[in-house]
Amino acid sequence: MEQIDLIARGNGGRKDISTRPPLAIVGSSPKGRELVPWDDQRVEIWLFNEAPQKPEKFPRWDASLQLHKPEVYTSPDNWVNKEHWSWLQQDHGSGQHGRKRIFMISADPRVPNAVEYPLEDILSMIPYRYLRSSPAEALALAIYLGYTDIGLYGSELISSTEYAYQANNYAFWIGFAHGRGINLGLHCWESEFLNQPLYGFEGEAQLDKSFFETRFIEHEKAWKNNENALAKLKNRIDQAMLESNFKRVGDLSLELQLAALAAGEAAGAMGQAEDYSQRTNPISRQQFEQTSARAQRDGEKSRESMHHAGGKCEYVWNVWKQTGRLEALNQLRTFLQEKGRFAYDTGAKLGIFHENILYMTEYDKVVTALGGARAVKQITAQGGQG
Repeated sequence: MEQIDLIARGNGGRKDISTRPPLAIVGSSPKGRELVPWDDQRVEIWLFNEAPQKPEKFPRWDASLQLHKPEVYTSPDNWVNKEHWSWLQQDHGSGQHGRKRIFMISADPRVPNAVEYPLEDILSMIPYRYLRSSPAEALALAIYLGYTDIGLYGSELISSTEYAYQANNYAFWIGFAHGRGINLGLHCWESEFLNQPLYGFEGEAQLDKSFFETRFIEHEKAWKNNENALAKLKNRIDQAMLESNFKRVGDLSLELQLAALAAGEAAGAMGQAEDYSQRTNPISRQQFEQTSARAQRDGEKSRESMHHAGGKCEYVWNVWKQTGRLEALNQLRTFLQEKGRFAYDTGAKLGIFHENILYMTEYDKVVTALGGARAVKQITAQGGQG
């Protein structure tokens, strides 16, 4: 286990920064992976989590970030790589840029290459407690350690809900890096920074009412299908309970969360599309942004409640399995209903979030198609409303 001896508190948390090599921070997205300078030994490579165990995709590495709790990285049920904990306990020696490092929340003494992530020192660079993803934590760490030439690869932050939640934070640290005068090469997520219309200067536009009506019809069909699947799953759980089929109840209860999330997401998206389709006043891009941000906040709260309810379900399921007591079974029914409600609500918030993100994308396409000057002219012809 190493100490993070690259840090000197007397110089803004850095020392010998002129000797820092160019750095490539490489995420898991395959897009643009061929751009990573794997063959340039001058460049230091940072990866994430299980990525170093995939040499066919990530040929070399100098450091990796494993910023999860021990119960996560030691789990034998790791769905990415079941050998991850065994791999972490190996000594990975040195690379072109010195001893390989695995940055962790705390330097686990069982991990030979472990280095503690200097959280509080990094947060001292800004007046906020604002780190919400591994890519952001990697970039913040690189800034703190004094790297002045950084390339970002493989972090698209556009494909999933969690990534979308993290995007604003990653954008913050990208801006922070530029503000520090760092030579930052953006080789991922270019769509966010290079292809967006300039607010105000490139005009306003409107999405047609028929667009929202079409979205409502699509989501209504998905919602009905998901509601039907959820109802059937609940019946299967009830039947398994009557048969005291403990394993099947446990398996189906895990499916319940996913089914409720899917049904809720369709419901949330459908309701949002219906609401906008009935609007008679213009809908601005800012409203899409505000609605998505509110859904994001509310969804995170619901997600926490869902996980808490899931923990209670697991506990009473084990009690029921061990004792067969009716009281435990009734408690399990209650907690499963609770988990289902929170999962449905979480899904609904995600549906609203996703739908408004899509509306922003479609809105930007309209603005881009119109062109800046033409968009301004159009709005003027509409009486200046935006």
